[in-house]
Amino acid sequence: MKIAKLNLKNSCLPSGRENSTRGFSLFISVIVMGSLLLIAFSVANISVKETEFSTSNRESQYAIFAADAGVECALYWDAKHPSELSAFATSTSGSPISCAGVLIGNGQTIPGTTTAVLIGGGGSSNPTSAIYFPMNIGSNPTNACVIVTITKNQNGSTYISSYGYNQCANPSDPRRVERGIEVTY
Repeated sequence: MKIAKLNLKNSCLPSGRENSTRGFSLFISVIVMGSLLLIAFSVANISVKETEFSTSNRESQYAIFAADAGVECALYWDAKHPSELSAFATSTSGSPISCAGVLIGNGQTIPGTTTAVLIGGGGSSNPTSAIYFPMNIGSNPTNACVIVTITKNQNGSTYISSYGYNQCANPSDPRRVERGIEVTY
């Protein structure tokens, strides 16, 4: 009596397709790894953008705080004396004044402009004073600076325009941030 042996391995597949499932696990692994890599790149890109955004926000704060300091300095020197003796009076020169620990005098050129500092004394034909000072004094110095113009109008009102910058060394820097505050009283 002879016993027949049956080979049941891959017996359900038609002839010639015995190896058709080879590499399927590798293909799934590549798809999963590619998806994970895409997610990792997306998270890294978002992190870089958030870092740039927070840096921009910090630089904007430097600029707005500098502009605020400029307004406060102008208000102080304008209110320190009666209107005829104000540091920015058009009839007399108010030079020098001190803001943020910096002595400001007439004649120095404002960086990035052709404008010279003028504190009062412009007469009725030129009622606008212009001052500039850096914000690099104290325990936490920055590269910020401020340019302030003070106009004494004929009707007795005063217009103050203060523009703060996050850095003043290079006015053409594309990352330079400008923030302004205007006050009329």
